[in-house]
Amino acid sequence: MRNIDEIIVHCAATPKGWRAGETTEQKVAEIRRWHTDKGWADIGYHYVIDEDGTVARGRPVEKAGAHVKGHNANSIGVCLLGGHGGSANDKFEDNFTQAQANALRTLIAGLKREYPSITKISGHNQYAAKACPCFNVPAWYARKPAAEISGVVGAKSRSTPAQSRTVQASVVQGASAVGGAIGALNALDGVAQVVAIAGCIVIALLAMFIMRERLRAWSSGWR
Repeated sequence: MRNIDEIIVHCAATPKGWRAGETTEQKVAEIRRWHTDKGWADIGYHYVIDEDGTVARGRPVEKAGAHVKGHNANSIGVCLLGGHGGSANDKFEDNFTQAQANALRTLIAGLKREYPSITKISGHNQYAAKACPCFNVPAWYARKPAAEISGVVGAKSRSTPAQSRTVQASVVQGASAVGGAIGALNALDGVAQVVAIAGCIVIALLAMFIMRERLRAWSSGWR
């Protein structure tokens, strides 16, 4: 088995919607034809990622690719469909879809687990005077997706228990119940006070139950 220590990202320089209606495997077969027409033994890339995020295998990972001269022996080549007319300084989203971004990150994570020796994620344009893959791969890879930063895209930051409207309502309700019970107790005496004290205990237990349930709801994400 090869000693794999790097993943190098490419683009196919195909226009948006290229070969729409065909499967990813059919598109891979077309790229394979391009490469074998050059006299290569197989498609140069090990993986191809379609616009909808579908990941297809190309050349077996066990075999060195044909994607970056001088860097094929120890690397895995991954190609994104798209990038036609792009430049090296473009942003990822200028030429590719969010589905491709998610698929690429997932693929990289999986390959790094399978090959712990991988320590570098690079782009073709780092090794050749080319635009491919039409974005800065290390900068993109280092940038956390919005979903990783906020938990859910567009989500607000989570409140603390003290800030939660659910918990605040419970505190107010509990305080009101206790205050009302104390006022009623002061107006009574004798046996009536004993009964009232028992009622206060019941109210306190009920308030604690409500508080517990609302804390549980808050911890599950309901405010």
